[in-house]
Amino acid sequence: MTTPALAYSVQDRSLLLPYYKRFLVEPLLPFIPASVNPNAITHGGHILNLGALLLLVFTARQGKSWPFIAAAVLVHVYLWCDNADGGHARRTNQCSAKGEFLDHGLDLLNATYISCMTVVTLGAPPFWSVVAAVVVPAAAAVTYWEQAETGVFQLGLLNQIESIVCLTVALTARAVFGAEAMAAVTIAGVSLPVLVLGFVTTVAMFGIIRSTMRVAQNRGRLGPALAPYAFGAAVTVAAATGALGTLAAIIAGAVVFIFIGIRQLTLRVRGERPLLERGVLFAAAVLGALAGHRILGGAPNAAMAQSIDWAAAGVVSVAFGGLALARALEGHRAVERLDRG
Repeated sequence: MTTPALAYSVQDRSLLLPYYKRFLVEPLLPFIPASVNPNAITHGGHILNLGALLLLVFTARQGKSWPFIAAAVLVHVYLWCDNADGGHARRTNQCSAKGEFLDHGLDLLNATYISCMTVVTLGAPPFWSVVAAVVVPAAAAVTYWEQAETGVFQLGLLNQIESIVCLTVALTARAVFGAEAMAAVTIAGVSLPVLVLGFVTTVAMFGIIRSTMRVAQNRGRLGPALAPYAFGAAVTVAAATGALGTLAAIIAGAVVFIFIGIRQLTLRVRGERPLLERGVLFAAAVLGALAGHRILGGAPNAAMAQSIDWAAAGVVSVAFGGLALARALEGHRAVERLDRG
């Protein structure tokens, strides 16, 4: 849903998306009443995807199969909504800057939900859970940075729809076989959950590196990428050393990268270039200091360690969550002005 004021080119190399749109989206668009606002479809899909994540978070440990099947259904309805909103907007002449900003902003959240659902479904070891849950929103944030620098929105061979297909397979396997049976499957001595999350991490990291290379080839500024790189490394090391617990690291990492992505979107809407986020660098330094203290043998007792990691993650999450909300509202006001002409 691109308007002239926010014009940019898209290079989407997804393997499955053309077929998905051709056979599952476009034939159903005429059945959506013209009176339906495309943004309502976008919001509806986001709510369903969030609902799937919450369902898994609160029921995964109960050993029941139905939550995983229900989550699979919800994420597929979300996927349809996410691909139908733009087509419906174009078909009914309801394209707007607000819709484009909303679609991209919520895509950042939805990518985070999908990575977290994958982690919950597979029940992988803590370190790999943190890495996979953090690197996916990091890759999305870097993609928005690249878009702001080059004016091109790049999507690789394996992105949203491929991720959801893989998640569906994992959800179905978890419902049928259970977490223990999945963990018991090993290839070359490595468990299946670790292999899957390792693959997810590798694909996302490759995307981050390719984005950086394309910005360099287009003579863009690489300085702003220092903050997400530094924070990603810091939160990973903090989790690996035990300076941050698994859940605390996932929450802090996701919130910071959501902030970075929203910040890039807002700057692009305002026609400004990306900035070096010094606050993110400071947060990376704090987490790095905690990890360094743990490496040097400064491990407190278990209760104190848990208090420290939740305090650090809480401060980071509240601070950057608030900044992300402020930047989202700023971008929202900017696109409303664009739509008013």
